Amino acid sequence: MLSLGRKDFPSPRGDLAEALDVALHRFVEKPGQIVDLRSRVFPLVDEIRINLDGAIVDSAPPPLAKVEGDRSRAFEAALVTLNGRRVCVQGVPFNVRLAMRDVIFDKGVDANGEAVLALNKVREGQLVISAAQLDLEGAIARIVGERARLYGIELEQVRLFMRARGRSSIAADMQVWAKKFFARAKIDIYAQLDISNEFVARISQLKCKGDGKLGSLACTTLQPFFKRLLEKSFPLKSLPFLGDLQLRDIYVAVADTVDITVDFGGHQA
Repeated sequence: MLSLGRKDFPSPRGDLAEALDVALHRFVEKPGQIVDLRSRVFPLVDEIRINLDGAIVDSAPPPLAKVEGDRSRAFEAALVTLNGRRVCVQGVPFNVRLAMRDVIFDKGVDANGEAVLALNKVREGQLVISAAQLDLEGAIARIVGERARLYGIELEQVRLFMRARGRSSIAADMQVWAKKFFARAKIDIYAQLDISNEFVARISQLKCKGDGKLGSLACTTLQPFFKRLLEKSFPLKSLPFLGDLQLRDIYVAVADTVDITVDFGGHQA
């Protein structure tokens, strides 16, 4: 659900396009217009196109709005698309594609009396998120390197190798070469993420092996963190963007890029 930041709900198509543009700019940094809306007979919308190419999402996004009280029909859209190439999230570039067909939007108000736009129904939708393995490798080296320096450890090299183990499972091998003063070590980390038929994601395997005193110390330090991760599960049906929509399928593909595809539509049972 998206707060439009205004008390009245926009009715002319131009006014609606501007309101959507302003609302979405609160989630991303990108100059210029990002929303294009085409409608011959409003409130029947032919297409809403959202362009996030090069957008930056660095800070924590604002929470999604919640409708207080009754909802009513706002408008219908034959097609809603969102495309973003090299969208930067916490310094990591991703590509994202979203397409929704035969979409019904509702309107309501939040606790502050501001207009809220909510998804009511989508006949079919698909979200594809992809990232290059080299970009993920670079992000891991940067993030882990910053933490390691707090302990006086420098990362000399990081290598990441990811592969699919079926349509709903990803395995990752990470090799880290590190040094502290004159001591050097190679650390091997293996992780596997599985998604169940009930769309619950869980890290099923997480292993660490290091050579020498420094490598052993690193693995010992990581064990409590690994233990907490192995105990957690992540129900994907509760993804914020889904709302009341039904999650139909999730599958992965891995080559030079890691691609995650989410199919959704209708209502949750």
